[in-house]
Amino acid sequence: MFIFAASVSWAQTGENEKLADDPTKIVTKFGARYSDFGTVFGSVAFGPVTKINVSISEDDQWRIGGSYLFDFGIVNFSASEQKLEGGVKQTQYAIGTFVPLAAFDIQPKGWLLFPALGANYTDGRISNSDFDFADAFPAEVASKGGYVGILGLKPLSERWVIKTGGVLSAGSNDYSGFTIGAGVTFNASPDDSISVFGSHIDNTFGQRDLVGISYTREF
Repeated sequence: MFIFAASVSWAQTGENEKLADDPTKIVTKFGARYSDFGTVFGSVAFGPVTKINVSISEDDQWRIGGSYLFDFGIVNFSASEQKLEGGVKQTQYAIGTFVPLAAFDIQPKGWLLFPALGANYTDGRISNSDFDFADAFPAEVASKGGYVGILGLKPLSERWVIKTGGVLSAGSNDYSGFTIGAGVTFNASPDDSISVFGSHIDNTFGQRDLVGISYTREF
């Protein structure tokens, strides 16, 4: 009963009271970021518990999905495609959740922690450099698996927030990987935020490093 009551309390928290980087926040927002390439992204909220999320990059990477806020946390589903080093194109379908530990009064040293877990299906097309026709005949590898991770947010003041996180994943066909990242967000106003971030992806299909900056506007 305590766990249920705490979860309900968090789900009913006003969206304006949540941090801009809170993964359980249901708001309409649009933004842009730049790393090695430009990306536009956004979410459209339909009521207090549902939203659609879209991200499109100039190098043909994309992500589309949706979120639903339950009493225990938020459930997200998505389809995405990204490019890794070495000519690898990775397509992924996933469903997972973030659970806010602050709902249970767990905030070590002021950190807001959001454990994550889920299931995914990953397909990678790997160019084989041993053949002259590598682009025409890429090797295909598919994997069914899951992931666990955590996102941490540490407010330093009303305007500054540190964020960090990591994800471990594993699946069939000997697939494994991890992602780590960190950054800082400056809340220029209640609706405008600017973030600087860095991340590293390393999995069976390849690697990718990103360092960039983003701007987000909430409505």
